Amino acid sequence: MKMLASEIFGKGIENRTPEAENIRTKKLCPFRDTPCTKVSKKDPMGICTFSNGKVAASVCPIRFLENGRIFRDAANLAFGEDSEFEVFPEIKILKIPSTSTTKEKKIGKVDYVIGRIEEHKITDFAAVEVQAVYFSGTEMRTFFNSYIAGKNMDISDSSRGMDFRSSAQKRLVPQLQLKVPVFRRWGKKFFVVVDSVFFSELPSFSTTSEANSEVTWLAYPIKKTGKDYLLSEPDIIHSEWEEVRNSLREGTPPDPSEILQELQRKYDSKPKLDL
Repeated sequence: MKMLASEIFGKGIENRTPEAENIRTKKLCPFRDTPCTKVSKKDPMGICTFSNGKVAASVCPIRFLENGRIFRDAANLAFGEDSEFEVFPEIKILKIPSTSTTKEKKIGKVDYVIGRIEEHKITDFAAVEVQAVYFSGTEMRTFFNSYIAGKNMDISDSSRGMDFRSSAQKRLVPQLQLKVPVFRRWGKKFFVVVDSVFFSELPSFSTTSEANSEVTWLAYPIKKTGKDYLLSEPDIIHSEWEEVRNSLREGTPPDPSEILQELQRKYDSKPKLDL
């Protein structure tokens, strides 16, 4: 599926309204109301999504913060409809004990932890991990700078592509392996937020009931609406951790007999020495 750059600083590339141009001039991220820091704080390259013209894939995790929807959706599933909650970013959940030469430290940073509030007290919590997709291919800075300068660029020849495999196997899997078992041990909900294009590219895995879900996926379509893109109602997929881990593992292990056959072929092909 051919996908091209579709949002710059949170606005569709077709959107040249004064509001959109003002956001781009100031290099703002409208999803968190702060300056964009993608690639560089001084000279950010604020490409948010790539699209096939109808639905987009996010290349920036901050893109999912649109109107705080992902947190409301996760809180409704974790704590019940209309529960009061607070969002806490970058909470570390694993401790490395101190030694004679080092102090105790924490690792295993969860993107967000949502805490349920009852009578001004945090009474429960759940994890929200956000995963965007990486893109690969030729550089995008030339296109980006030309677009910001006001030119209507033809990007149909862009060789940039979505690298779903690396995003899943090399980034998402290690993060989940570190964090999901902890929340599973605690009996707490763990949500993974992705876009619908990313989720469709993942290897298939068995689903389960909401009550038995150890990893709950919120797969959001980022749909073109006018000249811009908006998060739509997510698909909610309930899964067990072992099923997800086996599915996302790189490759499928063969039958041991295949390994024996390969070893035999290699052995038979080696020159034999007369001793």
